Amino acid sequence: MIKGRTFRPLEARRERRIARRKTQIMNAAAILFSEKGYDGTTTKEIAATADMAEGTLYNYFSSKRDILLGIATEMNEALGGLLGNVEELKGREDIIDLVQRSFDLLVERLTFTRTVLMRVWIDDEVLREVVIEGVQRVSQQLQQFIAELITAGIFRPVDPALTARIIMGMFVTPMLPVLRGMDTLPTLEERQAIAEATVDLLLEGIRARPAPGV
Repeated sequence: MIKGRTFRPLEARRERRIARRKTQIMNAAAILFSEKGYDGTTTKEIAATADMAEGTLYNYFSSKRDILLGIATEMNEALGGLLGNVEELKGREDIIDLVQRSFDLLVERLTFTRTVLMRVWIDDEVLREVVIEGVQRVSQQLQQFIAELITAGIFRPVDPALTARIIMGMFVTPMLPVLRGMDTLPTLEERQAIAEATVDLLLEGIRARPAPGV
């Protein structure tokens, strides 16, 4: 090592390579989990699908369960990232864009989403360790956003915690048949329409409004 010289670019390349390999393994695992189920998949099969030796896989994940937790954590972080700047939303169109991008994320990472949903239904540990923590983080971000809109006079006074739970339910429910494989993937235009309908219901409710001038 040369005195006074650092090798941060080399370290950064190494970190990017590790991240790519982890993503490669998680993608392979998610495909197999979706096709064969978690219990029916082996690390040997995951490694083969990821085009690497099984021993190489263990350089990145300690077990099949560690891969599953990595998938769940990745999904949580991606969804949380969408809400990272929720306080910057200024109006209806911004909110629609956020909802649509959330739908797009679920569709783009469909195998990840299905893997987490299938396993969390029967695995309390995954539910507690990853999913509940992520849901709580998203809920807190939504609650803060709702409270700020109440203060600004845009929303009427409501319970932010309860409203956040209702919004999350409105977001997930339209996609459940798709995630379960019972319905076809919505097109980009259909996701836009779902986002607009969801936000309109949130902001305007379903009560009929009088015609202009009435």
